[in-house]
Amino acid sequence: MKREVSCLKSGEFDLLVIGGGINGCAIARDASLRGFKTALIEKDDFACGASGKSTKIIHGGIRYLEQFNLNLVYEALHERGTLLRTVPDLVKPLEFIIPVYKGDPRPLFVMNTGVFLYDLLAGRQNIHCRRPLTKAELAGLEPNITAKGLKGGVMYCDAQMDDIRLCLNNAISAYEAGCCIANKIEAEGLVKREGVVVGVEARDTLTNDRFTIRAQCIVNATGAWSNRIVWDDEPHAAAITRPTKGVHLIYKKLPITRPMLFSARKDKRIFFAIPWRDYTLIGTTDTDFTGSPDEVYAERSDVEYLLNEIGRVFPEQGISREGVITTYAGLRPLMNTHGMAPWKVSREHYIKESGSGLISVVGGKYTTYRRLAEQVVNLIVHRFPGREFRACSTAVCGPTQEIPPGDAGLRERITHAVNEEMANSLKDLLIRRLQLAMTASRGLDIYEEAGRIMGELLGWPTSQVEYEIQAYKYEIRRNTECLT
Repeated sequence: MKREVSCLKSGEFDLLVIGGGINGCAIARDASLRGFKTALIEKDDFACGASGKSTKIIHGGIRYLEQFNLNLVYEALHERGTLLRTVPDLVKPLEFIIPVYKGDPRPLFVMNTGVFLYDLLAGRQNIHCRRPLTKAELAGLEPNITAKGLKGGVMYCDAQMDDIRLCLNNAISAYEAGCCIANKIEAEGLVKREGVVVGVEARDTLTNDRFTIRAQCIVNATGAWSNRIVWDDEPHAAAITRPTKGVHLIYKKLPITRPMLFSARKDKRIFFAIPWRDYTLIGTTDTDFTGSPDEVYAERSDVEYLLNEIGRVFPEQGISREGVITTYAGLRPLMNTHGMAPWKVSREHYIKESGSGLISVVGGKYTTYRRLAEQVVNLIVHRFPGREFRACSTAVCGPTQEIPPGDAGLRERITHAVNEEMANSLKDLLIRRLQLAMTASRGLDIYEEAGRIMGELLGWPTSQVEYEIQAYKYEIRRNTECLT
């Protein structure tokens, strides 16, 4: 995947997608596969927002059953089946356990009923059927959770994913289908002709070069940044998205064999403890956020909330901030809904067409990204009467199964990331391509060497190498300062 900015400057595209998160990359891929002349720009890096900061599970959303949002759960469960079939290297089945304790906001019979309905909605896409667990069975499977107040539980199945790699592979697959793609390209303003959006004024943040990208159709898939483009199009329009912050902890490995779902006592939210690589992933929070979407980090209160809730289930494990390796936080671009608690806002996606022709997409779950992209491109097809396009193929053909060399040396891995995956900053490399920022070392054992190697490959002067190193250290510090 090459960053060819010259292709953005020349000619006119059928479709320009703004935003390199999972939705934007999937829309660009679907459109390119159907035969649209497509471009995709991202102001920072692919999956640098919420798409790389999820709970890393592909699921139907079992908690949405109590909101009677059966359509969303049905759609998500069937999309889960599609991803398991088409992206088997990145989306894998996983057994979950729900332990239920005396005093939990959701009693055992409610959880059993919910999981029964969950399996029923999955139909033929079900992975395998639920299994009710007695207190003794649960204690036998997971002896390290507290037995005090334990009533029993239930086992069910969902899937685990590599969210960053899934997003990146959609971008690579779009590129291979003919899409012109570039990260570090910011859309600074919309270009209109007679009230119709026909392009964007763009800036290459690596060179500060400004230019115009022209397209017959433009999709705003910028997630938590969506309101900015909506207001550029219609200054007095209502906000289209209500960002809520989700915080996760990367914790030292807890003695559990399967992911677990719990009901928080404080606010009745569902949260998870998930074995992930050599660690345990604990999350998530769900709180309204009004700051800059460019500066989203965990706070001490977020950490304490998650540690307190998980600590009551593992009272003998000495759960504390000292066990947290790092944190990450992202913003969910939920539909703008007033008068409702953040965790109750619908996760359904919303596609808005403005009077100028701008298409904006917000909301949705990671699980349903493919279906969202299909719906957006179906809508765009009608804007080109008389032209024939290929049918959507993403339900049978998954994105490129691009797996970086895992056993190669550092220089080889960096060279691959730079030459094949459009990594052009140290943060791109260590946070997303190699994903070392979420390990025990946080990448701090090799970041200086990695910076020098990237500098050689990209022709950075010494000052740029130092800037990249400092920028990476800043990011690590911001993700861990809530632990002190």
